[in-house]
Amino acid sequence: MYIPTAYNVKDLQKQIQLIRDYPLGTLFSSKAVSRGLFSSWKTNGSEQPDSDMCASHIPFFFVESPEGKHKLIAHLSAKNQHADQLENVSKCLVTFQSTDSYISPSWYPLKEKTHKFVPTWNFAAVHVYGTPKIIRGDKEWLLRMLNILTDQEEGKRPEGENFKAKWKVSDSPESFIDGKLKGIIGLEIDITHMESKFKFDQDSSQVNVDGVISNLENEVGGDKGKEMAQFTKECYPKKK
Repeated sequence: MYIPTAYNVKDLQKQIQLIRDYPLGTLFSSKAVSRGLFSSWKTNGSEQPDSDMCASHIPFFFVESPEGKHKLIAHLSAKNQHADQLENVSKCLVTFQSTDSYISPSWYPLKEKTHKFVPTWNFAAVHVYGTPKIIRGDKEWLLRMLNILTDQEEGKRPEGENFKAKWKVSDSPESFIDGKLKGIIGLEIDITHMESKFKFDQDSSQVNVDGVISNLENEVGGDKGKEMAQFTKECYPKKK
């Protein structure tokens, strides 16, 4: 990932927090294959084109280790052919991305003086590199993983009499969950390294950053505008 110095964030806790706030990652792996291997795969009755690259979009949980041996855990459908490739490669990449927004030149107050501004796009992204391990048939591991993922997401939901109760895996009949477990396989990724890019106008003047924040809150508005404005406030050095 191309990361200009102003946007480079190496703080592990900020990286982990982004993953926990935006857990739907894109899992990539690549393997040199002879022609015909992937053409034998069939999806919904149709042949899949030859390819040496795969991507899956799945939610993850970051397992933090005091020894620094961090992991990502998740699950895939047992019918997802990506698992076959993951069992035969030693490297994979998972990317996570925050809420993002188009940034108009009109939002920069200094644009009125020079007009030397162009549009850009602001976002945060974390890339996680590691070694994948597919876990098949381990009911105890799969149940633990499902409970961890469920608790992560249900924990984000509001509490109180105006909201539905938070769901737990144990709310469903054991026989029903057992049947569901037969349709999934586990994924564990031993993390080798991470990199992140938080691009929120850190290299702009304060007057322009103030203009961006104001328009994110007023023009974009809603939760997205508030979220982007908060990222900008947190990342801009002179705002601290």
